[in-house]
Amino acid sequence: MERIWTVTDSMGNPHQIMFKKGFGGAKCIVDGDTYKMKSKNWVIWMADHQISIPGAECNLVVIGNKIRLAVNGTYLEDGTPYEPIRNIPTWLNVLVGINAVIAVFMYGMIGLAIAVLLDLLTYKLALSKKVTPAMIIQIALLVVLLIITVAIFIVA
Repeated sequence: MERIWTVTDSMGNPHQIMFKKGFGGAKCIVDGDTYKMKSKNWVIWMADHQISIPGAECNLVVIGNKIRLAVNGTYLEDGTPYEPIRNIPTWLNVLVGINAVIAVFMYGMIGLAIAVLLDLLTYKLALSKKVTPAMIIQIALLVVLLIITVAIFIVA
């Protein structure tokens, strides 16, 4: 996965900014200088890398497969204002992990599909500053999985 942008500094000099992700990890390459990028989350790939160019403050923002470059507080793709990415609470990652394990071991591929769909919704809500609905979804999923699991063991 690779994206390339050209940004002009205050003196009119062009600078090439490239994002490259592969087996060696993710890299931000600015005019040939390579900088390693590290995810801020252990479940979903999230990074916000600041790049200083004379007369331009750039932020390379990566969330999952979405790669965006903000220059002087505005994203180049759509002109929306730049906001630093928020960290997803650890307890939400733990709930996602617990629900995924229970869903896979108890319900197989159907459980995995349901868990993945609800996890995607959960992360989308959490990244858009709606942590309470994300928490409600994960707790409700956990309760439903536990009730069905207990019912299966009682019937069997």
